[in-house]
Amino acid sequence: MKKEFLSVFKKVTMVALLMTMGDVSPLMAQECIPMQVILNGASSDGPTYAPPRPWYITQDDYTLTMPAFEVDFTLELRDEDGAVVYSTFVPAGTTMIVLPSTLSGDFELRLVADTYYYRGYICF
Repeated sequence: MKKEFLSVFKKVTMVALLMTMGDVSPLMAQECIPMQVILNGASSDGPTYAPPRPWYITQDDYTLTMPAFEVDFTLELRDEDGAVVYSTFVPAGTTMIVLPSTLSGDFELRLVADTYYYRGYICF
C-alpha cells in the first residue's frame, strides 16, 4: 500500500512539475526522464551545462520514447563508476528505443553527438 502511494505521488508530482513548465505530453503510466545538454570542450574548466528548454524521454519498462532529432546519436548507459555498460547507435529520426531486459539498476543515460551530449538518469 505504501509503495503504491509513493508511486502515485511521484507520478502526480512529475505531472504537476511538467504542467508548470508547459509540457503535459508524457503519459501517467510512464516515468519521465528529464534531459540536460552538456557541451564538450567549451571551456578549460570542463563541460559546460547549457540551459535550453527542458525536454524529456519517457520510460515504460525497457522502452524509451523521445522526440525525433535530425542528427545521429550514440545511446550510452553508464554505471555509478562512469563505465559504459551498454551502447547502441541511434539514427536520426528515431523516436523509440527498446533496451535489453537484462539491464538492472541505476544508470546515467547519455545521448552522445559530436560536440555535445544529453544526460539523464534511468532506473530499471
